Order: sequence, then structure tokens, then C-alpha cells
Amino acid sequence: MGTLLYLSAEDIAALRISPRAAREALAHAFLRHAKGRTHVQPKLTIPIGAGHFFQSLCAAMPDPPYAATKWVGVSAVNSEASLPNVNALIVVSDFTTGVPVAVMDGTRLTVLRTAAMSALAALHLARPDSVSIGFVGCGAQAYGHLASLREALPGLREAVCSSRSRTSAEQLAASAMEIGFQARVAESPNEALACDVVVTTVPAQPGLEPFLDASLLRPGCFVAAVDLGRPWRGDMLRSVEILATDDHAQAADPANRAKLAYPGPFDADLASLVSRTAAGRTGEQQRAMFLFPGFALADLAIAAEVIEQARRSGRGVQLPL
Repeated sequence: MGTLLYLSAEDIAALRISPRAAREALAHAFLRHAKGRTHVQPKLTIPIGAGHFFQSLCAAMPDPPYAATKWVGVSAVNSEASLPNVNALIVVSDFTTGVPVAVMDGTRLTVLRTAAMSALAALHLARPDSVSIGFVGCGAQAYGHLASLREALPGLREAVCSSRSRTSAEQLAASAMEIGFQARVAESPNEALACDVVVTTVPAQPGLEPFLDASLLRPGCFVAAVDLGRPWRGDMLRSVEILATDDHAQAADPANRAKLAYPGPFDADLASLVSRTAAGRTGEQQRAMFLFPGFALADLAIAAEVIEQARRSGRGVQLPL
């Protein structure tokens, strides 16, 4: 039956998939999703405890012709053992035959796809003249978003970094300065809310109480709430003029709706933005938030891009089936 391509986190990093390539792969997939040419189910979650759960995300599409599932384990206590809070593996099959094609690290791919999702949303919801970007949470997702949003919004040149750990905020600020940003560490998370673009990546943790107030966002701001909105006060989110998510159907699923800080309805999703059946930003003063739990189609789109680039470059290990 041939071989199975295995790609480690190091293999995926070595491919150096550009933020633009990742974003364009997503745009291609979500445009087909808008036309009913994909097959996706809402994510399935197995809750264990506070900040501890497992998830399965499944999607398939004929162009590129793959189907995939991502298995994710999340454990908030991992940081105490110097382990990532989120760990994932992706399995990809041929769309027509069902034969397994590849297995790859899902943790690094998740950073790449999530940042690309935010950047795709930003093209429709952020002001193109945005200058400043604020981070609440300075882990792996913040670094991915720094690169991806800078490519999508080339006017960005100032960064404000806020984190529970001052060291992690200092490290992100240093990385931003290395690529030409003026960057500083915030003394309060509210300083990040004064930026043109805000990215929140607060991990799940026992006893976390919402501490961000959406009414403090500046006019024209765009927010990428990568963390299900867990640090945001839910009662204030509707003060934002545009609330978007990755997929209407998934956001409406009761199990997924219960996890989001705002249960809906949403004004737009990525498919409606890409296909322009939703208006997106229509005024300079509108504040917009992209609040999303992650969508299987995005994982599939980026996994397909990874496979194609790996084949061209010869990366990965071929395993017998």
C-alpha cells in the first residue's frame, strides 16, 4: 500500500511556510466551505477537569484531496513541568481512497494555522492602517501572531506585551524589536487594549476570572481572541460593533457554544468574510473581535500545505504502511 509520511515539529519548522502561504491556503479552503464543497463536523471535546480536556477535529475536502483529524490534549498543569499546555497530532488520509497519507506534529501546525486564521480575519476586520499591536499572553501563539499579523498589516510597528510572567513579556518584546518594532512591556493588561490590534492568548487555568473589559478598546480596534475569550468579561463583549467567529455552525453547536465567552449569534464567520457574503468592517470607528475556538478545516488546509511543501523539499520520514 506504499508509505506514510511522518513530519515532526522540526520538519514543519524547517519548511518555513510563510504567513502569506498559510493565509492563502486558508482562504482557498474557506471559500470552498462557503460554496458547500467541504465536509466538516464540530469538534468533539472530552472534558476531564478545569484546564484539562481532549479534543478531536475532523474535516475533508476534494481540493486539495485530503481528509484529516487532529487529536489534541490540553492540560493546564503542564507548565509546572515545563511542558506545553497543548499537544496535538494530525493524521491525513487521501480524500478518495481513504488511504493514510501522513502523520504530523499538530502542536507547531496549530500555532501556524491559528495565526493565519487571525490574519485572514484581520484582512476583513482590521483597519489596514493599524500601527500598534498589543498582546495579552506572550506564549507560542503570540510569536506566531506577531509574524502573521505583521505580514497581513505591514503598517504595524509598535508592540505592547503583557503577561503573568514579566520574563515572557520581555522575551516577546525583545523578539519584536529584533524585527524592527518599537516594543515595551506593559505594567497592566489594559495598556495592550489601547492598541489598534489586540491578541489575547490566555491559557486555560483553574480559577481564572475574566479581567478584560471590551468597552476599553479604542475605536477602530481589531481583536483576535485566540483563547475562546476566557479573559474577557462576557457581559461587555456585545459592546463591540462586530463579533466574528471561525464557523457559524460550529459556534452554534451547544458543546462549543458553552466554551465561548460570548455564545452568539455572530455577525460573520471566515467563510462569509472570504466569500464577501458578510460585510466585514464598514467604518473606521468600528471595533471588531474575532472570537474563535479553532476549526478542523483550518487544520486540514494547513496540513495539506505542509504535505505539498514537504514533498517538494524531501522533508520527513517515509514509514511503511
